Amino acid sequence: MENPKLCILLASYNGEKYIKEQLDSIINQTYKNWKLVIRDDGSKDSTIKILEDYSNKDSRVSWYTGENLRSAKSFMHLLIHCEKFYDYYAFADQDDVWDVDKLSVAIESLEQQG
Repeated sequence: MENPKLCILLASYNGEKYIKEQLDSIINQTYKNWKLVIRDDGSKDSTIKILEDYSNKDSRVSWYTGENLRSAKSFMHLLIHCEKFYDYYAFADQDDVWDVDKLSVAIESLEQQG
């Protein structure tokens, strides 16, 4: 498959200390055909402002907020409610930092599996 579409799912809650670094590591990936969808669990810190800023800077970043479901249920909500026309899905934690080639290496490996 040439240039498969990838959806990255991220659940956040009060992540102001870490989430910028994670968002930067996603935006700076060498693989570019992705969309990032973030579900925030009603953060009380500046996480919402950070998400607004990033979604305004990059159209591939979108987010929404809801009641605090905690991370596992937030990820399930993301999976159930995200658009269904992606070739692959990736899960991201708000406090991770990805290597710049994480997505390209993952997709190459998946594509080799057939």
